[in-house]
Amino acid sequence: MANVFRVRVEASSSRGAALVLARALQLPLEAARQLLAESRVLPRDLEESEVRRLVASLQQHGVASEPVPVVGLGSALCGTHPSLAADVPCEDCRALVCVLCRGPEGQPLCARCRAQRARRTRAKWMRVSVLLAVLVLIVHWGTSRQRTRERRLTWARPLNVAVVLLARGEVKPEVREAWREGVGRLEDWLEREAGRYRSDLGRPVRFVLAGPQRAAGLDLSPPEDSLVARARHAWTLSRALSAVDEAAGLSAQPLDARIYVMLEPPAEDGARFVEGMAEAGGSVGLVRGLLEETALTLELTAVAHELFHCLGAVDAYDERGHARVPEGLVEPGRQPLYPQPAAEVMVGEVPLGEDRGRLPASLEEVRVGPATAEALRWGP
Repeated sequence: MANVFRVRVEASSSRGAALVLARALQLPLEAARQLLAESRVLPRDLEESEVRRLVASLQQHGVASEPVPVVGLGSALCGTHPSLAADVPCEDCRALVCVLCRGPEGQPLCARCRAQRARRTRAKWMRVSVLLAVLVLIVHWGTSRQRTRERRLTWARPLNVAVVLLARGEVKPEVREAWREGVGRLEDWLEREAGRYRSDLGRPVRFVLAGPQRAAGLDLSPPEDSLVARARHAWTLSRALSAVDEAAGLSAQPLDARIYVMLEPPAEDGARFVEGMAEAGGSVGLVRGLLEETALTLELTAVAHELFHCLGAVDAYDERGHARVPEGLVEPGRQPLYPQPAAEVMVGEVPLGEDRGRLPASLEEVRVGPATAEALRWGP
């Protein structure tokens, strides 16, 4: 068997030397330059005559070089650079690769594994970019929403609030008239309560009454306690309420909040109840009321309650529905403390004792307590 040699070279930036090496090893010029970028033993088994010619040609271009005998059988060839010997295993798949097959950090990688890593890196950065974009949108949404809330709480002008009636059944004329009169009473109530804390607010809220609109298929029930269910419910409800706004002619109106009131018949067992929900700092509140009710004390209290949630006020009752002390009392410094003279609007119950209360008989028995007034920035 003929003797096999390799060539040890010193680093060189000579273009002529790179051309010589490219021709001798059947490589692209750029690959030859990479081989000469640092001192090394060139990864190519050559016969003695080939080595002597290559060493002489490199020395003519000022590259110090010398033959190095190869002990044993010749090396396998690289799959990516078939003219070069493969001496080290790929870091991922363990296939033998040559010195030119390297990853971005210099680790030995075959072309296939390098491409797979590049795809994973691109996918990773794509995910990061999407998450960053979502984060930016959330921050922008949150900042915009906070600015909107702060602007509303300056009370530089009366807030425009729509009360949208939705009905599961026929709404009698007397009920419609009761609601028209009721939102006027609620405006008067808000003016009275705001005036107890600030004399400069005047009429702080003006209501626009819309509807009643048919509510077939509209579900105001709270969703299941899971993120997916809540997101699906929010999306479905948003689309349904947008259609309601369009039908009621509210889409183009500049409104600070919308309170949707679902008028329903009493339960089969005759139970009569009013409830609502709204997101703190948001612009939408939902109230469930009674279809044939005309007194509307509980319904109007719930509208104010959910509107105040939109403006940042929080519930002031405990898990049993009774007023918390002191935030749930309209006169927390009263002596004796009970009975209280009225229901705090964020409770909805007139406290008669520590764990006792009754529903208010009219809006005259509903007031805004100091804690809620502070949340609404009605303080001096």
